[in-house]
Amino acid sequence: MLILASMFYKKQSDAIVAQVDPQRIAISFQKPVKIKYIHVIPGQDVEKGDLLVEVVRPDLMYDIDKATNDLNTNLQEKEMSITNLNYQIQMNHLEKVSEIESIEEEIFQLRTQYEQNQGIKNALEGIDIYNDTDSSNFQSALLLQIEYLEKKKKQMEAMFNQKENQLEEKKKSEIDIYDLKIEQQRKELKLLENEANFLMNYAPVDGTIGDVTAQVGELIEPYTTILSLYEINPTVIKAYMNEKNKYDISVGDNVFVESANRAYNISGTVIEIGSRIVSYPNRLLQVQDRKMWGQEIFIKIPEDNQFLNGEKVYVRAQ
Repeated sequence: MLILASMFYKKQSDAIVAQVDPQRIAISFQKPVKIKYIHVIPGQDVEKGDLLVEVVRPDLMYDIDKATNDLNTNLQEKEMSITNLNYQIQMNHLEKVSEIESIEEEIFQLRTQYEQNQGIKNALEGIDIYNDTDSSNFQSALLLQIEYLEKKKKQMEAMFNQKENQLEEKKKSEIDIYDLKIEQQRKELKLLENEANFLMNYAPVDGTIGDVTAQVGELIEPYTTILSLYEINPTVIKAYMNEKNKYDISVGDNVFVESANRAYNISGTVIEIGSRIVSYPNRLLQVQDRKMWGQEIFIKIPEDNQFLNGEKVYVRAQ
């Protein structure tokens, strides 16, 4: 009997002890909010994805409205700018066509006159009274005028083409500037809308509602806990390695987590070993008025475990 008692005491003193406590999740917001509606009450069981609380941010709604109006204004200004420049390009083209056609008509009339005069000249060359000098001078003048108009036509075409190119470049430049502004405003609006989506807070896990510390209509400061949610089945256990003992355990090791009071155990994995020595929680003290100290160790266990909240467990290397 004494041997059994000694073995049991050794088991308690040498083992890594832990208490099964559900993870507490504090529900809060990063910026000041006003409570619109609370959908849960203390002690209520919720499932992952259930709506917990709705809040409003008047400043966010103002920012969204302003960003939307600014975006619409720039879209309208871009459209007006394109329409105006397209009109200028079109008018430049029409003016070019009109000017070129006018010059070409004038050239056509001069060529017609030149050809008619040349025909008359050819018909009268055998008559003594015909003055060839005057006729030749007049024909030369016509050719010079035609040549002048041909040059003028080319210069006119070049001038209108240059103006059209300038207008096209201006249009492209303004479109690029507007597109850059519009893209930036759309990104800002998207960020604001994403923030608005987080004004409705949903349960991240299955759990039980703890304290609800806010009321509908209340203004809440940033990072102030509105309500707390406790996991139904804890997935991480914090254990304590007694500072008087040595344990051959490393991150990644598989361990057994077993109940201290019943025949139940489950495999777990060491995910972190703490860097400090802390005091044991009162629940884990062998003698209530005798403090114990140990190094923290965090163990991941399957979600579908059968441990009870508050249950004392032992952790042993496999």
